[in-house]
Amino acid sequence: VVISYALELACWGHPLDHQQLKEHVDEICCSRLGSKFPEEGIGKRWTYRFVAQHLDRLHVFNASSLDTLR
Repeated sequence: VVISYALELACWGHPLDHQQLKEHVDEICCSRLGSKFPEEGIGKRWTYRFVAQHLDRLHVFNASSLDTLR
């Protein structure tokens, strides 16, 4: 679910950053686990480990403003 969502947004030209990925995963976990899911959500490094485990499908890019390239 998470990978499909991230890839779909990236295809639309709106790739997720780590904060947005965390928010999405927190929403999924909270809706599935309810009060069993901790209020602070997933761990600080969870998204980095998740991307590293799925490098065959997910990639990290550093974006820069077009204005700085002119």
